[in-house]
Amino acid sequence: MNEFVPKIDDATIERLVQRDFVEEITDRVRALLESYGPKPHHFDRNRVRAAVLKLANGDLAELPRQLAIADMDFRDVVGAAEYPSQMKIGFVGLERLAAARLQELREQDWREYSIWLSRT
Repeated sequence: MNEFVPKIDDATIERLVQRDFVEEITDRVRALLESYGPKPHHFDRNRVRAAVLKLANGDLAELPRQLAIADMDFRDVVGAAEYPSQMKIGFVGLERLAAARLQELREQDWREYSIWLSRT
């Protein structure tokens, strides 16, 4: 079964910041994003930062909340951002799905994420 995992680099994070926030606050956004990454339990810095940006949806006030969630458990923001359809069902529910339906949900989530990621 195909697993879809985004590859996010620094340039992509910068593009997302510039796309989703007005220029006057992009320095503040970058500073907030820097809080995720330096701790030993921080996983896949740019992937998590992209998830946080997606969930914040251009709202500066939402950014610290999503970063706090990521700091507690990165899987909560990654799951909500990258796998929203699957997260609605839950892991126990996913185990009960037919393989074809699970693959369909994965592809649906990947399409939605890819559209968000590539939006200009």
